[in-house]
Amino acid sequence: MKPSDKDQQLQRENAQLKEQIEGLKKRLEELEGQKKPSKTRQQAEKALEMLQAGPVSVEQLKTLNEKYPTDPIYYVRTALKVDVKTVRTAAGSVYMLPDQHAVYLEGQKKDKEAAEREHAASKEEQERLSGTPGAPANQTQALQVAA
Repeated sequence: MKPSDKDQQLQRENAQLKEQIEGLKKRLEELEGQKKPSKTRQQAEKALEMLQAGPVSVEQLKTLNEKYPTDPIYYVRTALKVDVKTVRTAAGSVYMLPDQHAVYLEGQKKDKEAAEREHAASKEEQERLSGTPGAPANQTQALQVAA
């Protein structure tokens, strides 16, 4: 066999193998398209939709996973790589996206400032009604000394 014949034979084999590879790649794409997403991914996507609508409580998450309601939040954080903020309230934990969390913190700050103003106003009102602090005690002492 001449070297040129051997080169031609190798080139034909190479072309056949390339065609075979292309066919296998197409088949792989078809099979991947048919595969259903995992239950974990489905839960993560549904939880993300809920989070985008607004803050989500544990009770709402029970519709996605009855046994482990906080798992969908974990899946959103790990599988979808989305930052989810947790807020602990008296009613239970609430989960929200960062922009919603910023609005929540702003509201908390305003509520705290309003409560402080109200407390200061009530304290001033008490002082005004009772006169200067310590005055009633001094008046009582003055009356006792005079008697």
